[in-house]
Amino acid sequence: MNDHILVNYIVGERTDEIFGQSRYQKAIYTYLKDKVEFNVIDYRSLRFPLLFLIPKHLVYPRTIKKRLHEGIVHIASHEQAHVLNAMGNKNSIVTVFDIFPVYILRKDIRKEYGKLNYLLHKLDVPMWTRALRKAKKVIAISEFTKKEVVENLKYPSERVEVIHLGVNDKYKLLRDFKKPDCFQGKTILYSGTEDFRKNVPSLIKVLYKLKKKLPDVKMVKVGRPKSRAGRRKLLELIAKLNLINDVTFVEYVPEYKLPLYYNSADLFVSMSIYEGFGLPQLEAMACGLPVITSNASSLPEVVGDAGIMKHPYDIDGFADAMYDVLTNDGLREDMVKKGLGRAKSFSWEKTAMETLKIYEEVAA
Repeated sequence: MNDHILVNYIVGERTDEIFGQSRYQKAIYTYLKDKVEFNVIDYRSLRFPLLFLIPKHLVYPRTIKKRLHEGIVHIASHEQAHVLNAMGNKNSIVTVFDIFPVYILRKDIRKEYGKLNYLLHKLDVPMWTRALRKAKKVIAISEFTKKEVVENLKYPSERVEVIHLGVNDKYKLLRDFKKPDCFQGKTILYSGTEDFRKNVPSLIKVLYKLKKKLPDVKMVKVGRPKSRAGRRKLLELIAKLNLINDVTFVEYVPEYKLPLYYNSADLFVSMSIYEGFGLPQLEAMACGLPVITSNASSLPEVVGDAGIMKHPYDIDGFADAMYDVLTNDGLREDMVKKGLGRAKSFSWEKTAMETLKIYEEVAA
């Protein structure tokens, strides 16, 4: 252990295993706990509801300050960057996953999130974006996120380090396993929420078009809804297109079971318009599942030449690509091979070791 490095490790409210942020926070701690001394400060232990902005911005930062030890500070999610407002000139690092909340303030997007959400973001976003500039270093999880931080938040480029996320060893090809009952015949898998930026309605439209060529193809959607209204609209679209018997919703799958779901499907598809990284795509490739995804934001950076990428609103392009993969064994085998190779270049240990270098630099 580097006894001279003490890290006040502030983890965010998204510490549930279903979130990519949770996997990141756990990985940093797991791989570095024997190399640095961690003072872990868990957001949830303070029991302040996220939506109450007064305790979030006025009470929580001061409470955090009282729990700090001498050493550096690593805020493991940009969503808690606002605590820097109460810390003074601490040697601080903030990990930024994406800055999509900034886009919710745009007129063309705000209507997708409702008036209350827009108001909360209007009050909240300026607090953490301004505070972020106080950090000595920002860790961006992709080159795309770095570009977003530099261009949109005016943060100095030389103080932003790109450290990609990783994939756990449990995500791998499985042998002799039993498929969950929801995987019958040719099955497309999508894992994620139904947030506007995930563009799930377009995926439903693609499924409708694909079924004209492959009538028996089904879709499994893993993940809880972002909102009741979003789920209701999606169900209305599914009913309108007569796909009620073709789409299975699985609300929650424990992380230890996710590799089974990836291995049980024939194809992973995502048409997201904005991602800070693309962890489901990476996990799918690690499990030998062909990936078709959008060419937007960070996704080309993650998938590389191992998957097929299309414009997120190219319904015909996605449908044709999905048909090709599901009917061409040679193409599928090539994508599986490339995906497995691509996934090997990402690991949580690598993520942690590169983060340790940032700790040492800031501590010095």
